[in-house]
Amino acid sequence: MRAMVLYDREKPFRLEERPEPRPGLGEAVLRVRAAGVGLTLVNMRLGRMGGSLPRVMGHELAGEIAAVGEGVSALSEGERCAVYFYLTCGRCRWCRGGRETLCENFAGYVGAHRDGGFADYVCLPAENFLPIPDGLSDEAAAVAADAVNTNWHCMRERARISPHDTVLLIGAGGGVGIHGVQVAKLFGARVIAADVSDEKLALARSWGAEETINVRAVDDVAAEARRLTGGRGVDAAVDYVGHGGTFQAAIDGLAISGRAVVIGVGTGRASIDPTGLVRTEQIVTGSRHSTRAELIETMEIMARGLVEPVIGMRVPLEEVESVFAALKDETLLGRGALTYA
Repeated sequence: MRAMVLYDREKPFRLEERPEPRPGLGEAVLRVRAAGVGLTLVNMRLGRMGGSLPRVMGHELAGEIAAVGEGVSALSEGERCAVYFYLTCGRCRWCRGGRETLCENFAGYVGAHRDGGFADYVCLPAENFLPIPDGLSDEAAAVAADAVNTNWHCMRERARISPHDTVLLIGAGGGVGIHGVQVAKLFGARVIAADVSDEKLALARSWGAEETINVRAVDDVAAEARRLTGGRGVDAAVDYVGHGGTFQAAIDGLAISGRAVVIGVGTGRASIDPTGLVRTEQIVTGSRHSTRAELIETMEIMARGLVEPVIGMRVPLEEVESVFAALKDETLLGRGALTYA
């Protein structure tokens, strides 16, 4: 099979021919039909999410089951499935309580701690494969597996969006952010989109954002958010970038009882005034991917057409490096996607 292998974090992937994987006890093999490429993979490639090299990356995946190992009864060959990103134990209090992203025995990430799907086939624990509903394409299911389900968890559980809310999305034109615009609208919110270019902001408007902020054209994003809300501030702010400065803008732009949520993994720190939190009852928190149940829900809402995949670049597996270049240059509009022959 073909595999794009990373041997050096500073050098391009290498195309290799490898044997097709065989599933072990409790495992299954997926023939990959589609993969998403986004900023998480940039952080993973830089080593910010751990793992070792050489590695086949790729976690935002969909395809059909090609083989099942001993002890696997919940999957069958030919079944269409998407991949769940996290490697969890399924036994600790967090897993059993439906919050497996906080697993006490967390074993890492698909594509960082175990080979992922920038290859024709991927072998993973059977629990990491979830069925794709009828009516949802492989490409849409792959995008659901990170770019959309991350927002579903964030908007419902962490930012707690309601139809009364105005929401600031920082990085709204990126692969996760543009789907965040759709999910926030699904929850009834008014959306203010912030990003680095007019092209990305135009994309956000086309998917429902009512107001936009070009972060390179204003001195203070938080002040601009307050201006757009008549001085009140936003009810929630979601930071898809995760730098200290971007999250500081999210915090500083909040209204009374507002919620600032960071999703992105960047650099730097933000400061918090404890007395201000007491006075305003604001919430400052993070949001971590989604549960398996939330990924299933995400694919179901996408199969109903309530959220649509936004693909800004689509290339064959062998050309994955070009998507990383677009991510580095901040020119990719929406999500990158790989096609498999």
